[in-house]
Amino acid sequence: MNIRTGNDIKEFNAALNNCTGIVWLMGPNDECYNMKNADEYIEGMLRLAEGHDDQLGIFTTSYEDEMTMMDYFEHMAA
Repeated sequence: MNIRTGNDIKEFNAALNNCTGIVWLMGPNDECYNMKNADEYIEGMLRLAEGHDDQLGIFTTSYEDEMTMMDYFEHMAA
């Protein structure tokens, strides 16, 4: 997941806003950020900006949210 520009952040936020449940950004060593929580969102975005995004993953709490995030990732990969 490469979030590098302001437009990338806007698109990521739009996908998050379309999710109804919790969206987690998780990494090694039990790192876990609730991306729907304002404070944890900031920490998670800082972690993504550090360039260790290959160690981080997005997890959702519902199938619908999973499909929303998958659509976002497919769009970003294109």
